[in-house]
Amino acid sequence: MILSWIKSHRRAALIVGATLLLPLYVFLLLLGKTLTLRAEFVDQIEAIEPRVARMQGLIEKEDALKEALSGVRSVMNNHVYRASADAEAVAASLQAEARRILANAGMEVTNSQVLPIRKRDSFDYIGVKLVARGSLTQLDQSLAQLANFKPVIFVEAIDAFPNKRRGRNSEEEQVLTVSLEILSLRLAS
Repeated sequence: MILSWIKSHRRAALIVGATLLLPLYVFLLLLGKTLTLRAEFVDQIEAIEPRVARMQGLIEKEDALKEALSGVRSVMNNHVYRASADAEAVAASLQAEARRILANAGMEVTNSQVLPIRKRDSFDYIGVKLVARGSLTQLDQSLAQLANFKPVIFVEAIDAFPNKRRGRNSEEEQVLTVSLEILSLRLAS
């Protein structure tokens, strides 16, 4: 009976069929979009889950991290100049301390100059160039004292040149002329 009606009323059957198929098509289209959107959200959630877990772990360990950070700050404060210290004053102090250390080791400082301050990351690099004369033993003592100085002094460059001896058979200890470039760090303000 339905088939005979469809055969006799073809145009009406096409309109009724299109009317029924159009909502079905829209429904399937929306269902596909919804499923695609859901899959994208699931992927995003899976990507976020490890980060959320890390953040929760950091929140749980917040007190321990703060304690460790304060320990690092106190160690760092022992090894670098504070940001509150004037850079030029730090440079002058570094120059005077380096001259004193070399002189205490028995070396004769013939020249020293403060190098331009370089700003890098969180620190100002404060450098001093020194030229001194002395024996290898005195140089060794000077370097040992520089290594133990607080705030830390880094030897950035060192050049040593032997001075001529007066006599070939001289039993005097060899005298060196040493050029040192040292630097220390100051927290950038």
